[in-house]
Amino acid sequence: MAFRKNQGFDAPIPGQSLTHELGNRPWQTPAQYTTIEEALEFYIPRLSNPSFLGRMLDIVERGIPLTALAETITLGGVMQGLHSVDVAVLINPIIVEFMEGASKKAGIKYTVGDTDEGENTPDGLTLSKAMANLDEEEPEEETSDEEETSDEPKGLMARRGVASV
Repeated sequence: MAFRKNQGFDAPIPGQSLTHELGNRPWQTPAQYTTIEEALEFYIPRLSNPSFLGRMLDIVERGIPLTALAETITLGGVMQGLHSVDVAVLINPIIVEFMEGASKKAGIKYTVGDTDEGENTPDGLTLSKAMANLDEEEPEEETSDEEETSDEPKGLMARRGVASV
């Protein structure tokens, strides 16, 4: 019988990512831009660069929400050690407004992505099926509260068959 080589042992050892020296990763070092103004002075010229602006508008035209795009850009900045997560959260709305203005100026239809309108709203087919099921169901008979009362304890941790004291 031939011995099969198990490829499962080529994976990293659990916890191996924790063995690097502290400060060797960009996000473990002090941020290069510590204020909102400094971070915006970094981002706005890059966002308004014609080559980047063209690529960004192509992405926006495909229907990607502006908030998702801004969060992706600032997350990259956090991972590179440019600024902290706090600064990223604070500059995201400003970057979204910049992209919104650029999209309007280019005449591109965009979605901001800051509302949850479509996520919780059922579509017409689902709604009509639910209404049809409601019409078909018969009303249940009402039970009186006197029949349901018992001395048996209820709840997740209650013992069965033992009366409460």
